[in-house]
Amino acid sequence: MEIFKNSCSLDCFDVCKIDVYKEDGKVVKLQGNKEHNLTDGFLCSKGLKHLNRLYDENRILKPLLKVGEGFKEISFEEALDILKNRLSEIKNSNSTNSIIHYSESGAGGLLKGIHDIFFNFLGGISTASGGTCWSAGCAAHDYDFGGRKTSDLDDMKNAKVIILWSRNPAITSVHLYKKLIEMKKLGVKIITIDFRTNETSVISDLHINVKGGSDGALALALCKMAFEHNLVDYNFSKNNIVGFETFKEYLDTITLDELLLDCGITKDTITKLLDYISLGNIMTFIGYGLQRYVNGGNSVRAIDALMSITGNVGKSGTGVFYSSKIYPQVLDRDPYKSSNFAKNSREFPITKFSEFVAENEIKAIFISKANPLNQLPNLNKTLEAYKSIPLKVCFDMFLTDTVKNSDLIIPVTNTLESEDIIYSSMLMPSLMYNEKVVEPLDYRMEEFEFFKELAKILDLKNYPQVSKTEYLNKVLAPLNINVEDLKKQDLNIEKGYIAWEDKKFKTPSEKIEIYSETALADGFEPMPIFMKATKGSDEYPIRLVTPHCKDSLFNQHVGDIDGISSIYLSTKNIENFQEGEIVIVSSQNGSILSQVKIDSNLKKDEAYIFMQWSKKQGNPNFLTNSLSSDIGGQVAYYDTFINIRKSIV
Repeated sequence: MEIFKNSCSLDCFDVCKIDVYKEDGKVVKLQGNKEHNLTDGFLCSKGLKHLNRLYDENRILKPLLKVGEGFKEISFEEALDILKNRLSEIKNSNSTNSIIHYSESGAGGLLKGIHDIFFNFLGGISTASGGTCWSAGCAAHDYDFGGRKTSDLDDMKNAKVIILWSRNPAITSVHLYKKLIEMKKLGVKIITIDFRTNETSVISDLHINVKGGSDGALALALCKMAFEHNLVDYNFSKNNIVGFETFKEYLDTITLDELLLDCGITKDTITKLLDYISLGNIMTFIGYGLQRYVNGGNSVRAIDALMSITGNVGKSGTGVFYSSKIYPQVLDRDPYKSSNFAKNSREFPITKFSEFVAENEIKAIFISKANPLNQLPNLNKTLEAYKSIPLKVCFDMFLTDTVKNSDLIIPVTNTLESEDIIYSSMLMPSLMYNEKVVEPLDYRMEEFEFFKELAKILDLKNYPQVSKTEYLNKVLAPLNINVEDLKKQDLNIEKGYIAWEDKKFKTPSEKIEIYSETALADGFEPMPIFMKATKGSDEYPIRLVTPHCKDSLFNQHVGDIDGISSIYLSTKNIENFQEGEIVIVSSQNGSILSQVKIDSNLKKDEAYIFMQWSKKQGNPNFLTNSLSSDIGGQVAYYDTFINIRKSIV
């Protein structure tokens, strides 16, 4: 039996190192690498499904062309010829920005993003700004610290308190969860803060249930109390913070009572939280859910301010961690300078996708590493806009909701069929080589090879017609390593690292900027302020939150199996319903059928549906609003309000 080294390509915090077992030419087992410090010998259920997906009988293995209401298989040569003719026509008319490329992070790997390089060489196209995942929080950390960094996780043992603020690693980061259990045994206190009592709360010393959208108010309330209880590190603040006094003066203009009213918690509860913060050495992990509101960026900035004024930044055992954008800053991700050829590039806000399509002559859309007709908000409107585009090309392994509504489908490789390099910008600290274990049915299922061939027949003269090894070596060159080096050993440039320990922040002032002139110049609030959580209406009174589930990233690992979505309701909202009952859930954007489940810890007028369902199962994105966060262009999914009524089903 042969053993190969692979890396999980999922859009996940952990991005595990995988040992792949191959026998008689077939992959037979996946196992977490035991030597890797984070993976630690085990994989989550999603990672293990790479093997199921590799040999799934429903996998797309040949290009598909829409014919009537169905598809017919065509050859790669035919698919390439269709694209050559359509793209040549668009390029010759100097209108390449009438093409949209929509891509997310559904498949990791540097070469899985080769589409971007191709479209740059084509002349530049239209792409979306903002995002569906983390963009408000990213913008917040960029304003406050000038970047996003996370300390070596081994430093967790030096913390006295770890706060998981809207972070639920029992579901989204199981390897961090394992480390948290280890820390708890060492005496580190664990605090969880979320709109619901989540799966990680079972190990916490204190759980705070806040109203959806009120995380910023809670952080500001704690800031006020920190001043009142002498928990502010004045020496650190004087030397390392811009806007400290201005922020302090602002806090004096708002009362603790109005902040707590917005949060839906009592003074006794917040005092318990403050008692833990008074212990010092606070390490805070911020999740992505709390920034999926219209005030999401402000909430992250308020948490940054709290940790900064209390001196919990830049030293061992402390930190406020959101993501870790290290490798994108040191790798040469555009080694052949394709951006110099992208003269027609333009952007549009992702929350305005439908409007952008309606207001511009869009001739084609290409979808890679994404399932927008499952993941984007207000899907009735989004679907209508998508269908109006003359040519819709989707790269995928399965018949997703987006694939079903596209014209040309290009099959792609599973991570076990791809040589690549993989890294995470979230938690995993390693840069890893991804070894090809088995060959794909056709070499052009690898995006790198497909676009190299398409560029050749389009006569894109500057396109790099090089091998994967040569391409990757140029990407790695700034690190003074090559592919052969990475095959021998993963690279971890964060080992032993304490985020911002040198106190040299990447802001214009080189300090933490609670008051950011950059944000002000960009047209935003210069510092975190009290932005009240939005409220529902008489017609749509219940807030809908759509968190990730344990066994699937969006619909990626579930597909179109039989079943119906479940909506979790507070006991205060089920007077007319029974658990298990099928109900109609409606917003101003549409309706779905869903099955009632009860969560007795939810606050009144709050509900959630895990984000895993397809259209036929009751995808809640047919309900969600296409709103934007205050900064960063994040889709504010969680500022959607619904009503529920009985169904005749």
